[in-house]
Amino acid sequence: MAKRNKVPEFLKMANDLKKNASRYAASESVKFFKESFVKGGFTDTSFLPWKKSASPLAGKRTLYKKGTLMQSIRKQMETMERVVVEADSEYAEIHNNGGYITVTERMKRYWWYQYTQLSGKVKKTKSGRVSMAKANRKVSGKAEFCKRMALMKVGTKIKIPKRQFMGESQTLLMNFESFFDGRVDVVFKQHLNNK
Repeated sequence: MAKRNKVPEFLKMANDLKKNASRYAASESVKFFKESFVKGGFTDTSFLPWKKSASPLAGKRTLYKKGTLMQSIRKQMETMERVVVEADSEYAEIHNNGGYITVTERMKRYWWYQYTQLSGKVKKTKSGRVSMAKANRKVSGKAEFCKRMALMKVGTKIKIPKRQFMGESQTLLMNFESFFDGRVDVVFKQHLNNK
């Protein structure tokens, strides 16, 4: 008697593939966008490096001082039809898209506070003059930057350069396609081996 081939459960396989693809898309998107902070730029069809910060208060890596903005990137929603990833930091949009911020009284108070904190660390000579030691010049430069910011008039516009870290990316879409093609091959090979 001839062996009967089992008909593949195409609908179940398709649903399993879609679920796996959604999970993969969500986790890989979060990972891909967080890598922007490690690389110092965003990758669409090619890598676009960020403009370096002119602030003496910036960390060694642009947009990464404590890692708060990077850590705010997370999956917001994941279904078989849609995946949403967001950065829920209050500064995410202005850094990702660039634009202008307006100086407020609250900002000025913040900068005065930073100035007083930093200028308190400036060492002076016995005669009362500011020491020109290298470490002192560095602290002094930071304090002067804070003072300049604190002296800005309320309502002044400050330009924030675009430093995109998330958004549409052809590279990320190609990664998804490669994963999905590979999963289709695996699922069909498993089915053929189980016949």
